[in-house]
Amino acid sequence: MAHLRFLIPALPPGTPDGTLFLTGEHRGWSSDPAGWTFERSGEGAMLDAEVAAGTLLGVKVRLRLPDGEVREEGDRWGGRAPAHTLTVLEEGGVFPLDLQGWQTPQDPPARPSRSAPPRDEWTLPAPWGEQTVRLWWPAGHDGRGLPLLVLHDGQNVFDEAPTFSGQSWQAGEAAQALAEAGHPCLIAALSVNAERSRRYVPFPIALNAFDPGADEYLDWIGTQLLPALEQAFGDVAPARRALAGSSFGGLVTLYGGLRDPGRFGTLGVMSPATWPDDFAVRRWMTGRAAPEVRVWLDMGDHEAHTVDQAAEMVRLTHDLAEQLRPLVREVQVTIGEGHWHDEAAWAARFPGFLTWWLRGLDGGDAQGASEERADPVTLGLRP
Repeated sequence: MAHLRFLIPALPPGTPDGTLFLTGEHRGWSSDPAGWTFERSGEGAMLDAEVAAGTLLGVKVRLRLPDGEVREEGDRWGGRAPAHTLTVLEEGGVFPLDLQGWQTPQDPPARPSRSAPPRDEWTLPAPWGEQTVRLWWPAGHDGRGLPLLVLHDGQNVFDEAPTFSGQSWQAGEAAQALAEAGHPCLIAALSVNAERSRRYVPFPIALNAFDPGADEYLDWIGTQLLPALEQAFGDVAPARRALAGSSFGGLVTLYGGLRDPGRFGTLGVMSPATWPDDFAVRRWMTGRAAPEVRVWLDMGDHEAHTVDQAAEMVRLTHDLAEQLRPLVREVQVTIGEGHWHDEAAWAARFPGFLTWWLRGLDGGDAQGASEERADPVTLGLRP
């Protein structure tokens, strides 16, 4: 076991009295303070803990008020904040926790945006209610006739204000840079709400109440979204369309691309969460050929609870690539060094995906069954 000292140098101004405690993936995000309580000292607080070496920690600070209400740390505008991440080494050490504020019941939070917002937003009818479509095209262009990228988790891909935890993919900046290099595209990003697990997971699991809605979602993309985009921006041949997403969004991308092989020519399968229903997608995809489809498949090397488990995730990603190669035209495997399962990692890898997709449309930089390592410096706008 390694000895860690979690140190909060200064609590956010106005922090009320109550029990400060640490939670995270290692505790199943429990709100029970027992065993993980901070001791307040001056303006800050401190917690000493023993954690197994090799653990990949994602943690947050919570506060239990005297009346039993539990608050979680947030950003300075009262929105959700990303987790603090740490690889536990044998020698342990001091791990500072910079708290910006506490979450408030404000929806959406009043956080500003650092990144480029979309050019337009649509609201289209869908079986689950109104569907927000966030649209982007390059400066100086009207978006017509461009290759089309449909992205899941559209609330997270452009500006930070509507994001889940204050981090975005910076998709507009990445796409503008490619446009200026001669490879423009149109992006249609589909926002999602609390029904994400139902809409993106095609197999029955507890998170979707054993009532999957991925087929309904993919049907809507084909019968409603694509015709609406065609009417506004002109027809785009399937070979020039891409579908992409991360985590469950990566799962529904893989599933949708193989389910309807003539709809999208490229799939961006980022950090796919393939575990639902005991890796059912691996069984389902057997024999489902999509011979004209190119697949970008990526994974970070810190996407698990321990270093060993993360290495296993990378191995499973390579196994998935090997299963895909006989079914599709091309597979590009990218492993993000030092990348966790979060928006910061997907922002770092997104420019590499865009470059590979768009240049591949012209026959350039096509690498067949290939692999590369990615890090935030070489492929990202900001680490």
